[in-house]
Amino acid sequence: MKVREIEERSRIVFSKRSCPTRDRGRWAVRLLWLGAACSGAVMAYFLVFGSVGSDAKDYLSALHGSSLLPYSPLFMIPAAGVAKVLPLWLVITFFGIAYVLGWLTQLWVGMQCATPEERRILRYVAPVIAFFPGLLISDSIATGNIAYILYGMVLAGAAMGWKRGSWKWFYLAVLAASCVKVQMLTMLAIPLLCGRRQWMRTLATSTIGLSLYALQSLIWPQAFHLYLNTLTIMAQSKHEFGCGPAGNLARILQGFGLPYEVPCVLFYACYAIALFLLLLWLSHLYREQRVCFESWAPVMLVGVILLNPRILCYDAAAVSLPLAILVWRALHEDGRSPRRVVLIGAGIAWFTLNVLVEVNEDFVTIFPYAWRYLEMLLMLGIFAGGVRQVLKEAGIEPSTMESYAAESEMASFD
Repeated sequence: MKVREIEERSRIVFSKRSCPTRDRGRWAVRLLWLGAACSGAVMAYFLVFGSVGSDAKDYLSALHGSSLLPYSPLFMIPAAGVAKVLPLWLVITFFGIAYVLGWLTQLWVGMQCATPEERRILRYVAPVIAFFPGLLISDSIATGNIAYILYGMVLAGAAMGWKRGSWKWFYLAVLAASCVKVQMLTMLAIPLLCGRRQWMRTLATSTIGLSLYALQSLIWPQAFHLYLNTLTIMAQSKHEFGCGPAGNLARILQGFGLPYEVPCVLFYACYAIALFLLLLWLSHLYREQRVCFESWAPVMLVGVILLNPRILCYDAAAVSLPLAILVWRALHEDGRSPRRVVLIGAGIAWFTLNVLVEVNEDFVTIFPYAWRYLEMLLMLGIFAGGVRQVLKEAGIEPSTMESYAAESEMASFD
């Protein structure tokens, strides 16, 4: 009995000593989430009644018959019909709920890419990641762009696909999202990189999506012309080419007064094909169980976003947590090596530059729209580091890459 009493007392004492630490950690997480929720509520208020929420206000004006059409008629015309039937307050409420759920879904899917140990760290990062899309300071969540809803739908379907092996909801989500933004069809690379025998379903979904996009010019010729005219105005006046490699090339060529349509299409085709082949080759390491899902998922998601021809801050927001995971692993992997010192120094310099860009985005007169260039370099650099981590986990050295690629080439369409 005495032994049991001593053990029981020791357990009680230990629990009393450890509980305050756990409680402090839980309270810190709760406070962070509460702060993020309050900030989100304030932004939601200004989204509807204030001076921000530019994209959401464009949607309202388009639904009321403005001269601009921000998205394809395949989505805007049915949405306008529904909006005219329902009261305005109900439309705004539904959009707000879907918006918040889309953002939370992005965070949840990002958490699935982390190990249990990493999730204990990410729970502190996740609440504030909304204000750092693509790990850069931005107020994009306050604009009310529908991309947060679309990526929430698509990523939720992707999570069901790689957890349960059923991809039907993913294909429906991508098809619905492509009716709003046709570039969302690039997300169809996910089942090819995570699933098995998905080529025919992917090709069928992409064919249906592209066919629906092309049929708009026949069904609604005037509305489709207005939509294309809106895209042209955005490209010429606002330089909205995105922060991807092709988009930044288009911005540079336009700045010099050079034609950019054909060169950028060719450039995008070349680098997108090369990037997809790299991802397809790396996916064999995951299928052969040489790397775990938590190692492959963040690299795969960042690579798929890079396939988007027009990457905006809303697209980068969808992979904010995967990017943070890859950065954390790079710092943790290098330990006390000189590489870690270089990474920390580069991170400090990057953070300082990021703050300067946020204060005045065009503070570098030679390179206006500096946020776009920073985001491109950040995503490409982190993706390259993630590829290095995957190869290291699989035990592939640079000298053996060519031989392994030749062996796996014949199995690329399994």
